[in-house]
Amino acid sequence: MTSRPIPWTAVLAAGAFLVTLAALMRFHVYESALLLPREQDRTYRLATADGAYFDPGTLTSRTGVVLVAKVTLKGDTTAGDERTGVWTEFTSIETGEGRRIDYHERRSAFDRRTAAAVDCCGGYVDSDAGARQSGLAFRLPFRAEPRSYPMYDTVLRRAVPLRFEREEDVQGVRTYRYSYTAGPVEVEARAGEFPGRAMGLPGRRAVGVSRYAEVARTLWVEPESGLTVKAEESHRQALRTVDGAERRLGLQARLTMVPEDVAARAAEARAFARRVLLVRDVLPAGFLVGGAALGLLAVRLRRPRPPAEREAPRTEMETV
Repeated sequence: MTSRPIPWTAVLAAGAFLVTLAALMRFHVYESALLLPREQDRTYRLATADGAYFDPGTLTSRTGVVLVAKVTLKGDTTAGDERTGVWTEFTSIETGEGRRIDYHERRSAFDRRTAAAVDCCGGYVDSDAGARQSGLAFRLPFRAEPRSYPMYDTVLRRAVPLRFEREEDVQGVRTYRYSYTAGPVEVEARAGEFPGRAMGLPGRRAVGVSRYAEVARTLWVEPESGLTVKAEESHRQALRTVDGAERRLGLQARLTMVPEDVAARAAEARAFARRVLLVRDVLPAGFLVGGAALGLLAVRLRRPRPPAEREAPRTEMETV
């Protein structure tokens, strides 16, 4: 009893299926996965052991203080849609003892593919529901490029150019380093009224001041995922009187992401890179090679066999 040969059309169909699967993995599955999630629950910390701030309660300046910035992102899954996400960011700068020095809160909608801010869904910055947010809302997009991006700064309440500087390695992860420096900008026109002596004006009973801020940020971003692996930021806030003169240093801190959070971010970026390698490169390449091999086999099966290989006609004796 002889086995029937596999039809060349079936082999060709299997090869075509694998080639199609390779294209789907590379151009559909991979691309459709590059959407920022609507869900978000992430916290990271930046710290310094040499901060300084003006204490309005005691009217004195404190230097050499431990300051910790805690940044929390929460996603609103009930807002937005397939193209738009909505996150809220809470940023609190506190002393090592837990005393709050500065606080900002904002809610922003964003395009889930480009990470750019979108004007919808009840956005606000601190107590200003009319604040218009533009540029990148919270982070860089997937497949970040070595170029400048406009990024919204919550303290300054405006988009500033985030410039690409160079490639750097952070805990074994290849990153793009970006940075910006902006200010001083008036961020609080009526920051309070203080005794003249506290502002270096002993001849004045009370003086009103405005708050001016300067911000510098550096981000190390894994380009495939757009994840910030490491961050540093410098804050300088000053109190000025109506004549524009700087009277007091309100806040000064050079903050760096704590090592534990850098390690966690680096591990997350490495895991994403492995998934990208599998879905975008390894599996499509494997399917493509398999499909090509089956296609060649189908061609060989379709070719007519030489006469010597064909089955000889049966004789009368063989049929008895």
